[in-house]
Amino acid sequence: MSKTKRIIITILALIGLALSIELCIVYYNANFAVNAKPSICVINDAMDCDGVAKTSYSQFLGVPLALWGFILYLFILFMTYIDKIQKIKFLGFLRVFKNSASYIFCISSLSFIISMVLGTISIFKINSICIFCFMTYFLDLIIAISAKNKGVSIIQEIKTSFADFIEAIKVKRYAFWFILLVLLFSSVLYYTNESNILSPQKAKQKMFKKYIKDYSSLADGNKLGAKDADVIIHEYMDFNCNGCFFAQLYLHRIVSEFENVKVIQHNLPLDKVCNHNMTHDGHKNSCLKSSYALAAAKQNKYWQMADILFELAPENEKEIIEEARLLDFDIKKLKEDANSEEIKQEITDSIKSADERNINGTPTLFIGMRYMNGVGSYPELKEVVIEQGGREKANHE
Repeated sequence: MSKTKRIIITILALIGLALSIELCIVYYNANFAVNAKPSICVINDAMDCDGVAKTSYSQFLGVPLALWGFILYLFILFMTYIDKIQKIKFLGFLRVFKNSASYIFCISSLSFIISMVLGTISIFKINSICIFCFMTYFLDLIIAISAKNKGVSIIQEIKTSFADFIEAIKVKRYAFWFILLVLLFSSVLYYTNESNILSPQKAKQKMFKKYIKDYSSLADGNKLGAKDADVIIHEYMDFNCNGCFFAQLYLHRIVSEFENVKVIQHNLPLDKVCNHNMTHDGHKNSCLKSSYALAAAKQNKYWQMADILFELAPENEKEIIEEARLLDFDIKKLKEDANSEEIKQEITDSIKSADERNINGTPTLFIGMRYMNGVGSYPELKEVVIEQGGREKANHE
């Protein structure tokens, strides 16, 4: 490797190391430091390093991408000076590395290709970009261009690297250490991937999916249960109402145990932001939560969003978005719908419906012809459902 090429690659790799260290700090603060201040690359919703770091896309096999980047740039630096390192007496076995520039070109090119995939996910899936991440993406491309041997085709660079690898593992002593290293590395990755010790967002996603319910055959927007129901339960509720949380648990059980019952959930946020009947602050952000629940209905995930709002109790829009990513919502569409005039009108209509029925508290239920202000015990609710014509499924008789 020429002196000029070595200097250029060294400078670029050191910049990459610095960026990777900063991204590791961003990742740690975003996921582990409770009271950490926003990082310097949090500019707005579209440019938010912290937001990207909190998503499940910020790690691979349980290891933060920032740490993978750090390992990459260390490897590039190592390969840049491998000819000098080989001269150290007890490191003579490293002479197996013969074409360092080709290795750097291949690994940097592969990293850039992966980076473009990550960039696409960031723009179109997460709807936020990490500026420092994008800097490393293009840094990888520049390193690849700088490392490429003049007059040698890309195919030949790949063939050279592959041929050297095959030649190395044919030597028994190298093959033994290579297999040992692969087994050790695989064991570490298996542990990080299964334990999620370095990726709390994946641990949270796994935990949440344990109690998220399968609504695929029961849900239709804000309706849940039998399509041709004999008994319809109209529930007026607020996502900041503790009684509504328990009512939802009871109603989920009702539709699972009865074959001819349907629940229609009406949002009645006790929040003066959208409810003209409220003269005080009441349930803060209830209007916002109702907006996101109804927006989720447009992706047929109303009840999944309801679970998020009740179980995880996000306090603001940013937290709702972060939790919604756990269930693979189309975030861009979700935000647009939640802030649309159509959703605002739906909430207004729901409040008007409550006014017409003289409802001023939550939860309030209309079960067939019966009115219930609040929910007592599950047996009491079940008794009313049966009284109104509910039929239990065979396995619950």
